Amino acid sequence: MKKEVYLFSLAAMSLFTFCTNNDESNSGTQAKDSNVQINNDVTSLNKRLDYTNSGVISIGNSSASTARLLSSQAATNALPLVQIAEINPPKDSNGRTLQANHVAVNGNFAYVAYTMMGEVYSGAIDVIDVSDPYKPKLITSALIANTDITSLTYSNGSLIIAGATDIDKKPELANPSIVINMQLSSGLLTDKYTITDLEGKVTTDVAANSSSYFAVTGDQGSLFKINSSSKAISTKVTVNDLRSVAISGDKIVTLSGTKGVNIYNESTLSLQKSFTTSTDVSAAKRTMDFDGAKLLVSEGYNGLGVYDINSGSKLQSIPLAAAGEDNVTNAVSVNDGYAFVANGAAGLNVYKTGTQLSLLGTVGIEGSSNYVKSSGDFIYVASGKGGLKIIKMEKPNTTFGSCTGYGTYNQGQNLILNSNEIKSYNGSTAISSAMINSGAILTHCGSITIQNGLTLNSGGTFNMKGTFSQGKYQQQNPTELIINSNALLQIEGTVVIWGDLRLNSGAKINFIGNDSSITIYGKVTKNSDVTITGNYKDTENKLK
Repeated sequence: MKKEVYLFSLAAMSLFTFCTNNDESNSGTQAKDSNVQINNDVTSLNKRLDYTNSGVISIGNSSASTARLLSSQAATNALPLVQIAEINPPKDSNGRTLQANHVAVNGNFAYVAYTMMGEVYSGAIDVIDVSDPYKPKLITSALIANTDITSLTYSNGSLIIAGATDIDKKPELANPSIVINMQLSSGLLTDKYTITDLEGKVTTDVAANSSSYFAVTGDQGSLFKINSSSKAISTKVTVNDLRSVAISGDKIVTLSGTKGVNIYNESTLSLQKSFTTSTDVSAAKRTMDFDGAKLLVSEGYNGLGVYDINSGSKLQSIPLAAAGEDNVTNAVSVNDGYAFVANGAAGLNVYKTGTQLSLLGTVGIEGSSNYVKSSGDFIYVASGKGGLKIIKMEKPNTTFGSCTGYGTYNQGQNLILNSNEIKSYNGSTAISSAMINSGAILTHCGSITIQNGLTLNSGGTFNMKGTFSQGKYQQQNPTELIINSNALLQIEGTVVIWGDLRLNSGAKINFIGNDSSITIYGKVTKNSDVTITGNYKDTENKLK
């Protein structure tokens, strides 16, 4: 069977697949073939981890028409970010590179979906362990033969997977549109799964609660309610051009590119409310998310729409900053007071939630942003053939009694403490560079990132309590943390130096407490009479 894929743009990839068969559905077909090839070889899998662009990144107010690493001119902001790693996409059994398109999160595990563009059906799923926040591990990966994986979600020890399959290769299935319920083992993928065949050409999205899961199919498609125990379809509602499904309490919410938003009662799928959104182009991936009673909707070339989920009234319309074929709002994810919006080639925008979404700026990452999911301290950005980017939000998670009287940082993007100057700050701080001159003392409690260089000149002191990340990973012109004669870096918490550390003669580092650690990815230059005291964990063994 020939598969046609309608691309929204090169950067903002579409995930709708079409073919000619549209027979009735079969429910609860137990998989009997060997189409899932699972790789648990952590050594080989982690060769796909790429640290090239790792290190401190910025949220800047530069033009949204580019998605690039922001320069040292990036504005100060209160959301420190570090790109931990990128996961290069897998190749299928025929050596073809797949494309990252969706992410689901459960605890310390992130599940990444991959698909194949063009006429061939082929997909994969990765499982990434982020329990060590600065050292993610790709712990298992599965190639799914003859099937595109378009979306997935975690539910009750299983992975609910949306896809489209080549029915020429799977004659037991009546339609390309499928949902897979895969049992997990301690969070890991298995070959124990059940396929539910749906009416339609492709399953575009899935969502789940404790007793059921819900799937939507695309052009001339439907919303399906499927029993988690029997894997059988219990209810179906026909709606054209469905892109996304989400759950808010007892509400099931769907997004159609032509019909807008429908809100259904969870138990019966009776329609409660519907309202129009911006009409979308055919066959493009779009997602929704909730912020209390607000529904955030990705609206393609029209940007982001914010709606009252009860009345359907539009509360806010956020257009793209610049027009362009590849500038398109594909996905939105809300987490802990922030909304992250994937705008294709226009990058990843960050908004502070509230009465109105307020733009903080564009995250400085390489490549396009086709999908975003934020959970816990992490932001996961899918970039198609660019794979997956893992970004950590450096949130202050420790309250230090001695810091309660300190204010928030207010000194601009480039901090310079003059001789004998004393400054103390508390909270979250992201700056471009810092210099602490002779006799000056900087104390920071909470989380701080410095994108470029930090220099402690003779007699200067930097007291950090919490987390501190600095620099970029293995750049042609490396970022440096320099500690000069009789200068002191005092650490109570976690330090990650992505560039080089230079300890000049007489430099001092002191670790406080028993749980402090330092990770240094670059080169360490250690001159004479350097003093390192206290108990600490040196994760890369660079301070020997």
